[in-house]
Amino acid sequence: MRATDLRVEETSRWGVKALKNYLAYAHSGHLDAGEITGKEPDSEFERWVMGMLEESGYEVVPQLGVAGYFIDLAVRHPDQRASFILGVECDGAMYHSARSVRDRDRLRQEVLERLRWNICRIWSTDWFRNPRAEFQKLSGAIEALRASNAPRN
Repeated sequence: MRATDLRVEETSRWGVKALKNYLAYAHSGHLDAGEITGKEPDSEFERWVMGMLEESGYEVVPQLGVAGYFIDLAVRHPDQRASFILGVECDGAMYHSARSVRDRDRLRQEVLERLRWNICRIWSTDWFRNPRAEFQKLSGAIEALRASNAPRN
């Protein structure tokens, strides 16, 4: 079976889209950087994180579609604007109240990491307590990836 054997439309289920993307990657070894959806951030928390990243000079794309999933915030590589250096997942208050959400998010993160995405998860409770310290961790992760020539998405 090849990726070209699958017909994917906008209304197709995410599993079909993910399978098509996986088959294309397995065949070519090339990973699609993601689909810019034009969607806005899902929460004020995401807007806050995105705003701080942009104020520090990073270019951020909210709700980037990758392999049938959406990454909350995708940070463009500072030196290679056509690629992304980090995916940022922002976990809000509802995250802590639903075990199924945590399990689904863990699985999603595993899939994205297998596709060579670097993912950083930000906990809203930590961010609200000390946004400056949490932002330093986030920007430190970006700069460490930049310095290490991490795989580009």
